[in-house]
Amino acid sequence: MTKLHLNEFKVLYRVLKRGLPDWASFLVFGFLVWVEERFIQQRVTATVDEAIAEYEKIDPPTPVVSPPVYSETGTDFFDEMRLTAPWVDREPPSDSP
Repeated sequence: MTKLHLNEFKVLYRVLKRGLPDWASFLVFGFLVWVEERFIQQRVTATVDEAIAEYEKIDPPTPVVSPPVYSETGTDFFDEMRLTAPWVDREPPSDSP
């Protein structure tokens, strides 16, 4: 059963359903449940983002990525330059012109 979780939305529903037929109060209830879910999600996202930003001010993250490996092969006209990750095996130079 779907229900409203926040007291603000419960009070709003009680006020809005007065004098409405059952089918209209059902639609109002469904709309308020949808709005409340988005409201809670937005509040949680904002709180978590603020907490992460505050934590990163105290203890900034350090990059863990190693610099790439640079290699050159070939003659003057058919030079080949590669940037690869250090954990990838080195490939032999290609034969393409």
